[in-house]
Amino acid sequence: MNILVNGASVSRGPDSWPYLVQTHFDADIVNLSQAGAGNTYIHETTIAELAQREYDLVIVQWTTFQRFDYKVKDIRLFNNTIYTSKYQSEHNDWPGKKISPVNDQNFVEKDWAFGCGYVVNNDKDQNLRSAFKEFYNYTGSAEQVYHTLMKIISLQSYLKVNNIPYLFCFGRPFKLLDRFEHLNKQLDYSYIFTDQYVIDIAKNNNFWDKEGLHPSAEAYKIFADAIIPKLESIL
Repeated sequence: MNILVNGASVSRGPDSWPYLVQTHFDADIVNLSQAGAGNTYIHETTIAELAQREYDLVIVQWTTFQRFDYKVKDIRLFNNTIYTSKYQSEHNDWPGKKISPVNDQNFVEKDWAFGCGYVVNNDKDQNLRSAFKEFYNYTGSAEQVYHTLMKIISLQSYLKVNNIPYLFCFGRPFKLLDRFEHLNKQLDYSYIFTDQYVIDIAKNNNFWDKEGLHPSAEAYKIFADAIIPKLESIL
């Protein structure tokens, strides 16, 4: 089985839930998830990857709606920040990870700059701040939720039209999706896992990593155990 995963930081790393799913299904996995990524990156790179290679299952963990990102013509202009797909993909390997015969990070598009919403204003890289400042000046939560809903609907349609088994989930509850009721109704919630959220699991049990920024292995295990039966029913 070949599984494609996409998301942000809570969907990557040696102890994270995608690799527990991989072990359960004894599958090969390509994980495009990058720390700091937004839903534009997740939406577009998932489609781009599916246009090149075939997968038996796609799992997308959508990130917070405040994050925005886009492809840039010269990623070298952002060498002084960690908020790029190039930088993050170079830090997505670890001892014991299967990287032969092909490392999945070779499939990551290296020309994405990540705005991250709340992060960009504090980043020291002037190019990153300049690239996203006006967007955040002229949009608020309503517009950002709207964009996220459109991306979820779009990817949902692509997967259904191409008969690709999939499951969507979220790192944390998206309490504002019903702000646009007519769009929210377009989502097929039979393929959206909302029973558990890995960030909530970490908060409720104080299951955090050493830096206190991301869920610990214990939180990922609880989430993986919850999502695997849903994946089995889809397959």
